Amino acid sequence: MGIKYLLYFLLGGTVVSVVTYYASHSRSLFAAFIANMPVMTLITFLMIYREAGESAVVPYAKGLLIMLVPWLLYIFTVLFMTPRIGMVPSLLVGLGCYVAIAYLILQRF
Repeated sequence: MGIKYLLYFLLGGTVVSVVTYYASHSRSLFAAFIANMPVMTLITFLMIYREAGESAVVPYAKGLLIMLVPWLLYIFTVLFMTPRIGMVPSLLVGLGCYVAIAYLILQRF
């Protein structure tokens, strides 16, 4: 059982490494393309289906749509705040916004 989680971990790390490589070599748009490809969700959907069937995939997909709102707020916060207050502070503010909005959403559902 532990091997499959190691495989999931390595797969996710590979995606992060590829994105970091291209972004650090002035290929930011290509890196964003790779990061936004539905590879991770595709793999996640398949693994959830394999573990729990279709009945578990649909609620997960709905949850992804609901959590898109806080994620977009996080991205826009980083995008607009980085030139004003710097990268690390904007990440912290963005993460704080994400957690706050996600918390409110989780309280509602």
